[in-house]
Amino acid sequence: MRYKIIILFLLLSSKLTLKAQVEPPIEAPLQQQNVDTDEKINTKLGVKFTLGGHTLLGDAFDKNKAMYGFGAGAYQIIDLNKKKSIQFQWELNLTFKGSKFGKPTDTSNTYFSKISLSYAELPVYFSFKLTKAKLPFYALVGGQIGWLFKSSITQGLGQYGEVLHNNLPFKRVDFSPAIGFRKDLGSGIAMQFTTKYGYTNIYTGKFNTNPAYSNVFPQFKDGTRNAHNLSFELAFMF
Repeated sequence: MRYKIIILFLLLSSKLTLKAQVEPPIEAPLQQQNVDTDEKINTKLGVKFTLGGHTLLGDAFDKNKAMYGFGAGAYQIIDLNKKKSIQFQWELNLTFKGSKFGKPTDTSNTYFSKISLSYAELPVYFSFKLTKAKLPFYALVGGQIGWLFKSSITQGLGQYGEVLHNNLPFKRVDFSPAIGFRKDLGSGIAMQFTTKYGYTNIYTGKFNTNPAYSNVFPQFKDGTRNAHNLSFELAFMF
């Protein structure tokens, strides 16, 4: 009889233990479970890499052609409302641009000349969401300020050339209005296309007062002329 009581006691204890193990955990209040964490994400930092087509517009040079360049930088995008329909975007970039030139007397197209310009640039944009898709389009409207920290003229025949002059006497600061669009591609990647026209006339009369530039092509005209940067840039943002 004593053993039966002990066995019955063990069976009851095991049932109570199993019941305690399957008790569901205490859940957090419903309002805490439904927090929209996406609304808390109101800024994004990243890096970007750019491919561009550039040239110099104006009457300071003849036979200007497109020159391909590249750039890299960092950016930040800040949401200005919870719907993320309006954003503020700023960047800090290094951009290598300029213009190529053709020589009027060269019929073989083997001669080339190019002006290379290296800028540190600070673009700022307001972006406006154009679609309600999961990966939306944004229109960009803004401008940038650029600082010319390096420049050169290269001339030659065929594929390679010779750098004739460095630190050309262009104006250092350039202001450019800019427009474009940005498309989210997913996984934190976006594609951006922008067009930038240099509002500043970067040409100066110092080329004409320096005899070292007298035999350089493209020919530097008098100081009353003008030259403006024009850029079309395709960037991938990470």
